[in-house]
Amino acid sequence: MNSSDISFTDLRTNISNHMSLMFENDGFSPLVGKIFALLLFAPAPLSLQDMADQLGVTKAAVSVQVRTLEKHAMCHKLPKSSDRRDYYYIANDFSMIVVHSIIHKMQSVLEKIDSTLNQFQQIQDIDDEDRPAYDASKLRFAEMQALYRLFIEKLSGLEEDWKERRQRLYKELGKTLSE
Repeated sequence: MNSSDISFTDLRTNISNHMSLMFENDGFSPLVGKIFALLLFAPAPLSLQDMADQLGVTKAAVSVQVRTLEKHAMCHKLPKSSDRRDYYYIANDFSMIVVHSIIHKMQSVLEKIDSTLNQFQQIQDIDDEDRPAYDASKLRFAEMQALYRLFIEKLSGLEEDWKERRQRLYKELGKTLSE
């Protein structure tokens, strides 16, 4: 085997480790990243016990952390009527869910920036000693407002473009797209 060859198991391990670090860098438990990676590779929904067994952790630990993914729309719960267990899966188009989440966060930040700039407008008498700080901070908030508006503007229409590109991708791969 060539040193540049990699097995599927190696790839899954590398992705799991990367996701663990990535989620940890974003303030989550490393286990959240490992669960996400596990679900990325899962061909069918997994129960909490399935995940716990594969990750070598307790079912309780998985239960707590999978709710974090669920809260951020990174996975979904699928109750099955045939048994009492809940199963979890990643939506087929989870990437667009992530984009929606990012846009929502940006809109929330923009609302706060807009509110802050409105408060700047309501300030009456500014002391001469406060004028430089007032001017500098108002400019910074105006720049943030412009940048966030640009982000949101650039991201609008992305969903339609993605739908078209995704359909082409599935067609090229000979797959059927079920949304």
